[in-house]
Amino acid sequence: MGPRAVPAGPACLDTYKKPDYDSPSFSSPAATAARNSPAMAFPDWIMLDCYVFRDGPFPHDDDPTAAVGHNSRGDEVRVCFRLRAPPFQMGYLVSLRPDKAYKVFDYLLYRAGAEQPSLDLLAPLGGSFAELQARLEADGLIRLTNQRLRKLKCLDIGVLCRDDEEFVVAELQITRSESGPELHVLRSATSDQWEVKRPLITPVNDIALDLEQFLWDWDADTVIPFGNYLCWVDYCLGILFCDVFDENLQLQYLEFPADGRACLYGYQTVGVTDGVMKFVAPISDDGLVAENFTPAVGFTIICWILRMDEMDKMMWEKETVLKSDLLWSLDLFKQRPHHERRVQFPLISIDEPSVIYLVLRQNGNVEEAGYNYDETWLLAIDMSKKNLKMSFPYIK
Repeated sequence: MGPRAVPAGPACLDTYKKPDYDSPSFSSPAATAARNSPAMAFPDWIMLDCYVFRDGPFPHDDDPTAAVGHNSRGDEVRVCFRLRAPPFQMGYLVSLRPDKAYKVFDYLLYRAGAEQPSLDLLAPLGGSFAELQARLEADGLIRLTNQRLRKLKCLDIGVLCRDDEEFVVAELQITRSESGPELHVLRSATSDQWEVKRPLITPVNDIALDLEQFLWDWDADTVIPFGNYLCWVDYCLGILFCDVFDENLQLQYLEFPADGRACLYGYQTVGVTDGVMKFVAPISDDGLVAENFTPAVGFTIICWILRMDEMDKMMWEKETVLKSDLLWSLDLFKQRPHHERRVQFPLISIDEPSVIYLVLRQNGNVEEAGYNYDETWLLAIDMSKKNLKMSFPYIK
């Protein structure tokens, strides 16, 4: 569980519950008119959850967010989004044929715009369906390697748009081999095919880098756009920046601040707001990485911003700090027990640079799929004003 920020375009925060398309909010005349209106207003940004439970019929074909495409086998794929601005809970649906095994990794690009959204199949990366069939006949199986698992989770691929129409899709493979990083790039302005690049990794600030150990340790958690860069983020190590519009592709490595690094996913975030990159992490006051923050061991939420000079040197600067004592003293928490609280999944607001969101979880009943559905809240905190902007149940 944990939301991700997505700028200007249809995507959403899912709450592990199917959207009720038969509910009054979806079937009312006003809602129907809104769906049929080409001028339907979309939020400036949305929050997208990492997990989605798909259940229920696909909505109306005239949904303004719906798009139809086909995979490399020719099967129809349909996607639509239920859009509402944060902090409301939202969901999305994907419809495809589940009846046949299909082990090809297809990449489909969803594009929203003034006209009806589109869902376009990109050129195959790693072989066509026919080539896969040939390998299956020769080998008898497809090995589920670490890289294939990463593809399934889309941890190494990112999209960067420029001037509305131009886009770049890039996938970075670091496989702990002597061959070094391999970057697959598809640039709409030059070709509809993938290029294979082998960029060098260069430390941004001239630090000593053991490249062999780095390649062994690197394990990206997410990919985010920033200016002309796609940025591969490993929360244990730092960020690899790549200007994907440059003909001479390079990977620039920047470490995270020493006191902000951790090896547990869900306790840090990198985001871009108002053109500035920020890094946020709740840090335990005892210096240890812990899943539970209690009154006995407090924590501090620290926000850093990335400074860049005219020579493209980069450095982290501590911007704001919020102590847990102040957080727990707010009215929302005064009457609630403190034990075994989990403050996780920080998220940086795109339209309010000083605001971050946090998921607050307390022990409750473990229900379907092993998730804790009890006492889970989403908090919006203004780090500059040191106050709680809003709070609401995330899952109930």
